[in-house]
Amino acid sequence: MKKIVAAGVVLLAGLALFAYLRGNMAPAVVAAAPRAVVSVIQLTRQRVPVQIPAFGSIVAGAAEQNITLDAAGVVTDVLVRPGQSVAAGQELARIAPDASSIAELSVARDALAAAQAARAHTAALLPSHLATAADLAAATQAENDAAARLQALTAQGTGTARVLRAPFAGTVTSTAASPGGLSPAGSILFKVAAPAGLVAVAGVTEQQADRIMPGDAATITALNSDIRTNAIVLQRAAMLDPQTGLVDITLAPQNPLPLGEPLALTIVAGNLTGYEVPRNAVLNDEQGDYVFQLDARGIAHRKAAHILQAEGTVTVLAPDLDPALPLVTTGAYQLEDGMAADTQGNSQTQGNSL
Repeated sequence: MKKIVAAGVVLLAGLALFAYLRGNMAPAVVAAAPRAVVSVIQLTRQRVPVQIPAFGSIVAGAAEQNITLDAAGVVTDVLVRPGQSVAAGQELARIAPDASSIAELSVARDALAAAQAARAHTAALLPSHLATAADLAAATQAENDAAARLQALTAQGTGTARVLRAPFAGTVTSTAASPGGLSPAGSILFKVAAPAGLVAVAGVTEQQADRIMPGDAATITALNSDIRTNAIVLQRAAMLDPQTGLVDITLAPQNPLPLGEPLALTIVAGNLTGYEVPRNAVLNDEQGDYVFQLDARGIAHRKAAHILQAEGTVTVLAPDLDPALPLVTTGAYQLEDGMAADTQGNSQTQGNSL
């Protein structure tokens, strides 16, 4: 009986101590939810120029002309080299006649002499009626034909030493002439390009090429000299370049640039409609590109983003976001979906609205 009473006393004492401690215990501290400080902008739909970057060079194009031999001959001296500037009429090469050409010219001269003698003889027989007017007409025609043949050979330089000259001022782009070699008529010995006709050629992807049309504007930067000039798209190739796998775009620079100059180009190919935002507003993970927008309570919501164009520090997004919700720019990387955020500074409107 005494043991039961003692146990009861101990239990009552324990309960009293628990009640005392509970009444004096401080309330538990609840940790505050994390918040981020961010900057935001207000989305505004706008039309943005489509800027297509590309690299290329200045090429001769249609400004290049073949310099050929009108008659066969032997090259004795090559007086210019590729890349050299030449004046109109400047000597390019000296040509000596080959044996076959000399013989051909000699035959033509003999043929003319024979035709002239035959006509004179026919004309002498005409008064005595030993030749007719028809005979004289035929002899005259034969003489004219022989004279025309000799004149043509002489004009071509057949059988004579001659000098090959530049037909206009320009740059020698290539030479196939070699001293001592026999070159038949029609051989291309040089190619010369006129400076005024030089064009720029740049390669772009098929997707980019589909947006580019003749007449589109472009800006060109010469990489060696840092010269900048405007240009106009002349044409878009109908096939891929077999070496680069790109579509060649030909442009006419507003100011002349040296042949072979490497270039950086930006072609403006129409416009697109979307939201222009700072590049740091767009994040990316295994699910793709995304942004954060804040609701009226400052809660961040992750939204999938579709990039239409990225140029420099600016990205253009497809207009499938809610323009009523501010878009987070600086500090977006701190956020998670559903996280609270505080904005700093004033909200801004990016770009010009439609």
